Amino acid sequence: MLINFSILAVLAITTVLSVRFILITGIDTICTRFKLSSKTKGQIIGYATSVPEFTVVVSSAFAGVFTAGLWNIASSNIINWVLFSSAVLFYHQQKDMLHKKFIEEIIFAFVAVLIPLGLSISRIGLNAPMAIGLLLLFVVYKILDHVFNSKTVVTMKSDKSASNIEIGILQLISGILIIIVCGKYLGRYSERLIMQIGVPAWAIGWILGFITSIPEMTSFFEIFRIHKKRGTIHLTDDMQEALDTLVASNFTNLGIILPIGLIILTFF
Repeated sequence: MLINFSILAVLAITTVLSVRFILITGIDTICTRFKLSSKTKGQIIGYATSVPEFTVVVSSAFAGVFTAGLWNIASSNIINWVLFSSAVLFYHQQKDMLHKKFIEEIIFAFVAVLIPLGLSISRIGLNAPMAIGLLLLFVVYKILDHVFNSKTVVTMKSDKSASNIEIGILQLISGILIIIVCGKYLGRYSERLIMQIGVPAWAIGWILGFITSIPEMTSFFEIFRIHKKRGTIHLTDDMQEALDTLVASNFTNLGIILPIGLIILTFF
């Protein structure tokens, strides 16, 4: 048991370091090179940091213990909100968060919590039609997000003078690969510990939910830290980036990863 705990600690630390020093740095380099908006940058981070949930849901579906994977999605989205709120409080961003321009993102983030939580409690419609419905919900989210923000999000011209774009791409790919590997083994060794202790599947989902939310936690704090270092904190761009990281991560869990798990559960 002590060995498993030690391995979990090493994997968690590796995940945090890879997100902070590799993944976020690579995404920042790429977004600076192509002058992408803070909103787009946050969404890229959100998609990338959802990789651990993907590995857990897919593996649980194939293993026939989908209850754990389902609760992993529900708990991850709730925990992401808690971690995001912690970063907001730590960097005194409460007033910025209440800006009217962020209402749409906040609503989406809550929807992405309520739906998987309801499915986890009721377990109604865990089948292929539900998977299709969730995929369509993700499409609706992207359409509405574009409609609501089409006038406020401006993509600037590419900054060809920015250097190290190749390094940025390499960091992005390397960071995602490290998260994939760590996510896989975090789930595996967590399951071993849980089996040794003896807890129900829903509890496994919650424990894995916390572990797979480590990349998001690191991202929220790192986004505000970088903006504070650059002197751009409290200018709404930092909140836009962090909020879109939260929404993109939670909606990817709900509208992409969960449907994939349901399809595997139904057909395989």
